[in-house]
Amino acid sequence: MIRATRWPVRPLAEARFDAMGTRAHVVVVGSNASNRLETAIERVGVLESMWSRFQPTSDISRINRAGGQPIAVAPETIDLVAHGVAAWRLTSGTFDPTMATQLAKLGYDRTFDDLVDPGVDAGPQCDPRGPTSSCGDITIDYERSEVVIPAECGFDPGGIGKGLAADLVTRELIDGGAWGVLVNLGGDLAVKGLPPEGVEWVVTIREPSVTSVELATARLRDSGLATSSSSKRRWTAGGSAHHHILDPTTGSSAASTAILATVIAGEAWWAEVLATSLVVDDQRFNTDEASLCVMSNGAVERRGSFERFEA
Repeated sequence: MIRATRWPVRPLAEARFDAMGTRAHVVVVGSNASNRLETAIERVGVLESMWSRFQPTSDISRINRAGGQPIAVAPETIDLVAHGVAAWRLTSGTFDPTMATQLAKLGYDRTFDDLVDPGVDAGPQCDPRGPTSSCGDITIDYERSEVVIPAECGFDPGGIGKGLAADLVTRELIDGGAWGVLVNLGGDLAVKGLPPEGVEWVVTIREPSVTSVELATARLRDSGLATSSSSKRRWTAGGSAHHHILDPTTGSSAASTAILATVIAGEAWWAEVLATSLVVDDQRFNTDEASLCVMSNGAVERRGSFERFEA
């Protein structure tokens, strides 16, 4: 007779907190979980202080103010910029992290909490058109740990930063002895090692701004998952409505038929890049990774290795 085995519940510590302009959820499994959890929360805060384009002392803010001059930054920021350039190349420019100037021209020049006030126009908008796809002109000096961003553009970690932060923190905790880790930064998440019970991390996908029902369930092992949606982070400037996902070919908010995309990939930074790219233009861009898209007409499409999503 074959009997089902019930896995024991493993020791864990978890916390939910605000970080990187969103809600974060971290779970650490194994011995000394509480101390490791504190380390994870602190590490997320350090990465935010380096990568936020709204904190004037951050590496990203200093790079964007440098007017094309080299700026010494932390190794983690070198990693972020290098991943951004790689993502731009791998998506043939559908994902472009040098759109910070265009976002600011559209009114997104402060934290979203400061930007959004229902019924209040964010102010006059400027024409967002201008130099785009400047990633090819970014230079990275790994030996000096310096970055040069072209003077006419600005680096925006949105669409890659939360996923990369989740990857870095999960990897560091596992290397430090944790049995298992989940780091979820606003729906961009990475999991490694053992979950609290069983052998897979079970993640429910929902986005209230798109639909009130659960979209799917994903079962993950040592992988990343990310969701991007044009229904979130919306504002009005100069009498026009905008959202935060820009089409690099126009410098304006993307007009894709996909209003939400969730992607499962080997790492969270890549899942986030792919999800963003699908919302930029789901007709021009496609991926073989497991993806779920909600279209503007409400239809739900499963693509790639879609069996990784359970309805």
